[in-house]
Amino acid sequence: MKTKIEHLRETAIAGAKTVRTCGVKKYVLEQELTFVEKYHREEYFLIAHQLIMELKKSKDILLGPGWDWMIGSHVCCSLGLTNISPRDADANPILTWGNEECNPTISIEVDEESLHLVFSKAIELFGYENVARMPVKIDKESHQALVVCLDGIANHFAVEEATDKILCVKESVAGCDNQKVFRFDVIPSVVLSRIKRVQEQIAKNGKKYPKLYETWIWNEDYQLFYDGDLSDIPMFGCTSIQELTQMLLPKRQYGNFGELLNVLGIFHAREGFALNEEAIAEYQHKHGVFNILGKNVFPWGFLYREEVAWFLNGWIGLSWKQAAQVMAFADAKEERVAERLKHIYLHQGMDNGFKEAELNQIWDSLFKRKSKKPLPSKAHYAGRLYLSVFLARLKREFPEEFNTAHQHEKKKE
Repeated sequence: MKTKIEHLRETAIAGAKTVRTCGVKKYVLEQELTFVEKYHREEYFLIAHQLIMELKKSKDILLGPGWDWMIGSHVCCSLGLTNISPRDADANPILTWGNEECNPTISIEVDEESLHLVFSKAIELFGYENVARMPVKIDKESHQALVVCLDGIANHFAVEEATDKILCVKESVAGCDNQKVFRFDVIPSVVLSRIKRVQEQIAKNGKKYPKLYETWIWNEDYQLFYDGDLSDIPMFGCTSIQELTQMLLPKRQYGNFGELLNVLGIFHAREGFALNEEAIAEYQHKHGVFNILGKNVFPWGFLYREEVAWFLNGWIGLSWKQAAQVMAFADAKEERVAERLKHIYLHQGMDNGFKEAELNQIWDSLFKRKSKKPLPSKAHYAGRLYLSVFLARLKREFPEEFNTAHQHEKKKE
């Protein structure tokens, strides 16, 4: 009989061979599976896989790509827990898999109407006594977490039964071990709800509607971010990143998802990196094209945590754990404590062909940046951006249905 980790490993490796997840890197997948086994998270991922596969069977539920580290996770991609592969987002999950203090919690992102279905499906799979709702806060917003305890919720929390026949944990719990108490953040998405309503309107008019994830995100038409009407699309509009997109990306060229993702990062990092239109315009004029992911990452330094992972691990050769430690020290502005790691970084970097001054400049961009906030996650932005890109596509290709659905939304408000 197979152990749980053997079952998880076999399922993940089989999933990594599918066409949809061809961006999975074998050595990273092994790193993640080693982390899962070492900290006894295998049952957590097996439960997540069982639940997500059940949710995907329902035509009534529209699932999003998930939040944060999930989009950078090769295990989550291989298991089908997210529909965006790490290759799509160019993301590396270093802060999850390189840091033993990290306790990954999987998010289940659905349209607002399907929120209750996640809990009812969980009850069908794992039993009434073993499933509960729990209030949590994510990004200052209140949500409902799904808690699964296979030996009974009441053995771990004080619970009460809600009117809709589901157990509820009476108070929010900061963290769960994800070994005996399994927590999943269930996030109702306004954008997914809008996409679903537009799709329903398209079908009502007798047309075939495009589905999420059916096209590789790098193959979308990004010309609309230069000349499209994006006033009703989240994150875009007359005073948003569309202006920055038009300024940074070369004229008469389409660009791609990666470039748009970097523009989004710059837009949200303006204050932290002391950016302004003049500096951006000067860079654009000097370089002709927008490319921040080369060997020279200035004038802004790194935009995302995943870029640091890519550089420290892939170019310099630090281990995942060492790179995660550098990030933790950089976030805490503890450069002196990171001195030992800096010596390793400089030694290996020069062995790999970098100049010492160049390496010091990159190191300083981490520790001496003006913003006190940690670098943002590219994986988080990728999930939000992809939904906005898809909604913008629906607006361009099906303006009648988009406007009809939009008018219904206004009436409800």
